[in-house]
Amino acid sequence: MYRIIDAQLKQPLFSHFDEFATAALWQDKTNSLHGVLAVSLRANSIGQAFAVAYRCALQALLPELDAQQWAAMCVTEPQGNHPKHIQSQVTPAGLVSGHKSFVTMAELSRQLIVIANSGETQGGRPVLKAVLLQQPAEGISLQVMDALKLLPDVGHGKITLENAQGTILPGDGHNDYSKRFRYLEDVHILMAFVTLMFSLSVRYKLSPLISEKCLLLMSSLLGQELAGHSWQHLQLTAAFAAFAEIVAQFEGSFDSLPEPFKRDWLRDQKIFSVANKARLARSDKARSWLQEYALG
Repeated sequence: MYRIIDAQLKQPLFSHFDEFATAALWQDKTNSLHGVLAVSLRANSIGQAFAVAYRCALQALLPELDAQQWAAMCVTEPQGNHPKHIQSQVTPAGLVSGHKSFVTMAELSRQLIVIANSGETQGGRPVLKAVLLQQPAEGISLQVMDALKLLPDVGHGKITLENAQGTILPGDGHNDYSKRFRYLEDVHILMAFVTLMFSLSVRYKLSPLISEKCLLLMSSLLGQELAGHSWQHLQLTAAFAAFAEIVAQFEGSFDSLPEPFKRDWLRDQKIFSVANKARLARSDKARSWLQEYALG
């Protein structure tokens, strides 16, 4: 960790999103959180930190992805992202048809992990599969969406699939990919945001207390096994509580930071609470498990 910190803090911050997006981001294919650490130390916005965390979480989910290319998770459809809302279909041969909306980094991504309905049911529920596709390719069309008010530098798009050829990945599309990705995304995004605050606190000579607390949390996150076990969910709950305290201290030092960064931070920091409902549900489930574990 400290070797990466020493190397990256000697480098300037990325000046704009395009420079960040075209950098060689995924040098460490064996440790996705090290990748987040290395790039976030040079990020100059919440949007950049979010984007690298999203990409590295996908690498943790599917290590066989080409680490030199952007990738995107394609779950949400016009009806929603619950398994019963997934209307996209995949044939046994891997041909996918359907519509995906709100695909993060869609325009840059050459690799798409698409969650589709296999047409089978199990226990009254649809059997979903994850399919890996490459774009551009025949049967895949992309519509770039207008920039959002939140994280406007992170692009989104709508993707239409018409018998697009892909490779069906092993396992269940919901439990092994869509659901697991939400946990991985939480860990990687938290790592990216803490690293961003650490980098700026060092570069702009903020209170050493901020850097110290960031280092402790960064080290804790690097120790995550990324298995999604109840123990990890409990640790992540504590990590998000510690993160909120650091944010309050960091924002208390805003006078020392550049005006453009402060403006963008105040606009984008709402992203910190976007997934709170799902995260709290996982925390409550883990706490209930702990009570049963202790009683046993």
